[in-house]
Amino acid sequence: MKTSYLLLPLLALFVACGSASSDKAPEKFTSASENGLAVGTITFESATPKNDIYRFLYEPQSDDSKFVKKNDGKIEIKSRNGKKRGFTGDFANGQSYVFVIERAPGKYAFNQHTVLTGLGSMGQVNYSKKYAVPFEIKKGEITYLGELSYNDLSEPGTPRIVVYDRFDRDLNELKMKYPNIDWNAAIDKTAKSGNNGEGIIDFR
Repeated sequence: MKTSYLLLPLLALFVACGSASSDKAPEKFTSASENGLAVGTITFESATPKNDIYRFLYEPQSDDSKFVKKNDGKIEIKSRNGKKRGFTGDFANGQSYVFVIERAPGKYAFNQHTVLTGLGSMGQVNYSKKYAVPFEIKKGEITYLGELSYNDLSEPGTPRIVVYDRFDRDLNELKMKYPNIDWNAAIDKTAKSGNNGEGIIDFR
């Protein structure tokens, strides 16, 4: 696999991601809601993070630039535990994080990730190549799109992210973290194929 990242100064991160928003679960969600939910997990294979911040970017698969700008976003994970790097996720020794995306109905995809190494003015941002882990958001519905398993130590020519179906496990974690949402209404739509970004992504 060719080199997957481009080193850019820290300033570029804020320019490129300025319109993207981090996501929080709604306090209430029903079948009458105008938006829909897409949910899943991000799991890190390594016990110790190599980077300080990870951002997983997604956007609508649409030609409507206004719709894209309004509905794009990111899942941001800060891998700091005090002054040291460390995962503080929801389960699996802190290495797994559940996420909830609430957006307008449409077809979407996780299409890139970035990592920030070093904080302050000396920080460097690495951008992955573009890819597509597709998912669809439907009005008043909850869609499970899978687990994105991220390997900090992947070798060239091997996947950096593997998409797995962990529906039952992840649903239990979502129920515990967000008990006000009826998770029994969730539908398993784990992504089985998409643009693998020249080998960055693998679908299992």
